[in-house]
Parts: sequence; structure tokens; C-alpha cells
Amino acid sequence: MNRGAWGLLVLLLLSLNVKADDVSFKLTGLKGDLKDNTQVYLKQLPPIKVEQLPRFRKDIQEAVITSLQALGYYSPDIEIIPDKDRPKRVTVNVQAGQPVRIRTLNIELKGDSQTDPQFASLVSQLSLHQDDVFQHDTYEKTKASLLSLALTRGYFDAQYQQHQVQVHPADHAADVNLIFNSGPRYKFGELQIDSDRPVARLLDPLVDITAGEPFLANKVSDLSRSLSSTEYFRRVEIQPLVGSANEQHEIPMSVVLRAKADNEVEVGIGFSTDEGPRISTSWDKPWINSLGHSLQTNLKISEPKQDISVIYKIPRDNPLENYYTVQGGYQMLDQDDTKSDRIVASIHRWDKDIGDWTRDVFIRSEFESYTQGKQEDESFLLIPGVSYKRTRVRGGLNPVWGDAQLATLELSEPWWGSDTRFIRLFGRTKWLRTVGKGQRVIARAEQGAVWVDEVDELPPSLRFFTGGDMTVRGFSYQSITPVDDNGDRLGAKYATALSLEYDYKVAEKWRLATFVDTGTATNDYTESWKVGTGLGVRWQTPVGPVRVDLAFGVSEEHVPMRIHFTLGPEL
Repeated sequence: MNRGAWGLLVLLLLSLNVKADDVSFKLTGLKGDLKDNTQVYLKQLPPIKVEQLPRFRKDIQEAVITSLQALGYYSPDIEIIPDKDRPKRVTVNVQAGQPVRIRTLNIELKGDSQTDPQFASLVSQLSLHQDDVFQHDTYEKTKASLLSLALTRGYFDAQYQQHQVQVHPADHAADVNLIFNSGPRYKFGELQIDSDRPVARLLDPLVDITAGEPFLANKVSDLSRSLSSTEYFRRVEIQPLVGSANEQHEIPMSVVLRAKADNEVEVGIGFSTDEGPRISTSWDKPWINSLGHSLQTNLKISEPKQDISVIYKIPRDNPLENYYTVQGGYQMLDQDDTKSDRIVASIHRWDKDIGDWTRDVFIRSEFESYTQGKQEDESFLLIPGVSYKRTRVRGGLNPVWGDAQLATLELSEPWWGSDTRFIRLFGRTKWLRTVGKGQRVIARAEQGAVWVDEVDELPPSLRFFTGGDMTVRGFSYQSITPVDDNGDRLGAKYATALSLEYDYKVAEKWRLATFVDTGTATNDYTESWKVGTGLGVRWQTPVGPVRVDLAFGVSEEHVPMRIHFTLGPEL
């Protein structure tokens, strides 16, 4: 071993020896929160060597006293006892004594808050009560809650005239006195709009602020969120100009808006076991004119499917809740037993209703030239319909609660120009619930039905298939369907899929899952349903969860095995 290596080893041994000389504490006499808090304070002390213990006795005592005072115990008895056999082991024995309780509590409101019912409600719900053990954090939270409510309700001059606690350790008592002067409540003034685009038509249905009404912070945040959600703006800033308030305490509101670029282009890549690798790109014109019209063009390419779509959006009133879209697109599909060229044009009226339901009333025309198995045909359809959907989520990209529903009704009749008469219904629901610490259950059900004389009168895009990543795992994409004599897939009049999944959090961004799926696509429900089950891994990323499942088609005599890979939101 060379001289440098020996030197490094000696330094390492010396560092270990120094650490070994440090005193460790054994805390006795306390339980629960008192013990936990005291241990936290003791751990914050600097390293103490055995020979330094007499010099640090006062620091140890102060750490214990401070930790207990925070929880209302001001008269502890503290013993610091070195272990004769193990000098580096020190017992700190503490008897907390009687706690200090709140003897008198005076919370007095002054200013306009005296007549504000929200302040009366807050005071009645405070955690600070007479005869309770006095705890510093509860006292500080009480002070902060009054100031926080004041700011959210427009009391910008609010302050404490007096905030005092007198502790009498000998009497085990504390006297608390809080005098809170809110001053006047400010009101909304005029909106001062600074925008690089004409926005009056867009702002009117979004603004829920009237000059002269009492200030509410949530109205400001709601307006900011609404303006950002329109996707017209890259910058949204709304600030109350308190320093410019008039004699009536009306505050002008500064609204700064900067529009997005005239053209925005995005490119993305993805992968799923149903389609394999895919690339997508979008070109957006978020602001075409002062009426808020916008244009979006999407291109998606994978080995089996290529499609391009154009969406022109026209706000009717509130751009977030009421608008029209004119859509067009072309799709080319070559997958398994299906080959299709499809051209679509449609007009949609969108309305967001109470309860977060979005209604889409539409009329769609589509021409499809296709080969399905041995069948080669063309179809022109004019399809009016209506769709309802809703998604509710708590927890963001890693949800702890949520559900999503979709229901669609479509009609077609020869007397208005369609080649085929049919009624088509499709519905899907999905539920996510947390059932214990780190545990979630995800349930899914979907049902489709089309009433038509013969299924081969429909183009493949309107027939039902199931199987794959999002329906019955363990089976390939759209492989569950009636087949002809050659084994070619035909599509069906009906489809049902059910799923139940349980996952458990094993690390900060990792979950393990187990699941069972079942379903069928059929013309008469005489066939046995397919069943898939397996295990999965979930990895939480900044763009949503990555899900990898190993699934087995256990309903088959020769059990198929498939790996399913998906990326995206769970609802």
C-alpha cells in the first residue's frame, strides 16, 4: 500500500474515532408529543464529547426547557446523568410537571370586521380555548388565521393593536390578550386593462367583479384562473392597487394580459403496445381575431394509423363554457384485418353545465372506403348526435380521488342522405378511490351497442371491437370480436368491458398493481367472455404515470401473455 493510501486510511479512522467520542442521549420520563418534541431539540445540539459534558449541561437543559414550553410545560425537573460504565451514554430524565393552562382569553375585534359574519364564524372555530393547555403553535396559528382572513376579504390595513401572552409558571396559568383591528374593508374599483390584443368581448363573460362590491381574493384568483384557462394568453397578472384606493376605499384592479404567439408548434413522441411508437405534432393559432376565434391542426403518425385533423373554435359567450367548433380530418388505418381511408367533417356546439358535465351536440358527415376481412365497401353517413362527458380529479397528476364518465348517442337515416340506418350508443365510466394509506382501487366499465340490420352495413369505425391496453389486458388490440371462417375479424354490434385494479404505493414515485379485466364484443352475447389478469408497475413522472403491465389471458386454453405499456393520465 502506498504512502498516500495509508494517509487516507489514518484520516478515515480518526474521523470515525471523533464521531465515536460524541455523547448520545437516552431520554426518559416523557411520552408522546412531549418526548418527540424534546428529542427533536436534543438532536439539534452540536456534537458533544465526553469531556465537554459539564460545559454543555446548561445547553442541554435549555433545549429541554424550550421544547416543553412550546407545548405548555414551564416547570420541568431535569436530571442529566452520565452512565458510569458507558461515559458516552447520557440519560436525560425529565418530569414535565403540571402544564400551564389558559386562565383568561380575550379576543377582541375592532374595525369593520366586527360586523363581518366570516370573522364571527372564524372566532367561534378557533383552537384557542380557555382552560386548554397553552401551546405556542396554536397561539401563532390563531394570530395568523385572523390576518389571513383579513387579507382574503379586503382588510388591507389590518393589524394587531395588542398581542400578548403573560405566563405565570407558579400558578400554572397563562393570560392571552389579542386585540385585532381590521380597519375598513376595501372594495373593488375599476378594472385597468393592459393588453396587447382587443379583449373586451372575451373579458365580459369571464369577469365576476363589480366596482363598489366588497373585495374578495377568491374572485381575483378565479378570474386569473379563467383567463389562463382560455389558452389565449401567455401572461396573466391581476393585482389590487391598494395604494391607489380612493376615499371610498375602492381599489383599482390592474389586469395585465399578453397574448400567446401567433403560431405555436409542438412535437411529441409516444409508445403503446396497441399502436407501437408514434409521433405527433400540432400547429396552433390561438388568436385569429378580436372575437377569440382559434385554429388547431394535429398530425399523428404510427405504423398502423395516420391521421390529420383541423379544429376551428368560435366562442359564443364564455369561451370556457360555450363555443362552437368546426372540425375536419382524414384518417388512414391499416391494422390487422382492417384497412380504411376515412374523411370526416363535423360541426359541434359545446356547453359546460352544472356539475362539470360538458355537452357536445354535433352533426358529422363521414366517407369511408374500407376493407374488413374479405368485405370491401364504401360508406357515406350523415350522423347527428349528442355526447356528455365529465372528469373530476383530486390530487393532480397523482390522483387520490376521481371519476370520469362519457356517454354518446348517434343516429343515421337514409332519408337524410346516409347509406345506413342505425342507432349507436356508447358509455364509459371510471372510478378511482383511495381505500387506505398508499392504497387505491380503480374500477372501469364500458358498454357499446348499435342497432342495425346487419353489422356489415357499418364501416369498421362504427363497429365494436375490444381487447388491448385500455379494455381487456392480456389480449391484443381489438382482437376480441366475431371472426369469419378464415379467422378475419369482423366487428360486432355490442361490446362490454369491465376492469378492477388495486395498486399500492411502495416508494415515493412507484406503485405496484394487480388487476383483472373481462369483456366481449359480440352480436348476441352467446360467446364466453374473455378474462385477463396480471401484475403491473406504475412510475409517476412529471407528465403523468407510466404504466407497465404483465397480463395473462386466463380464459384461453393456451394462455396468452402480453406486456402492456401506456403513458398518460389515469382518468
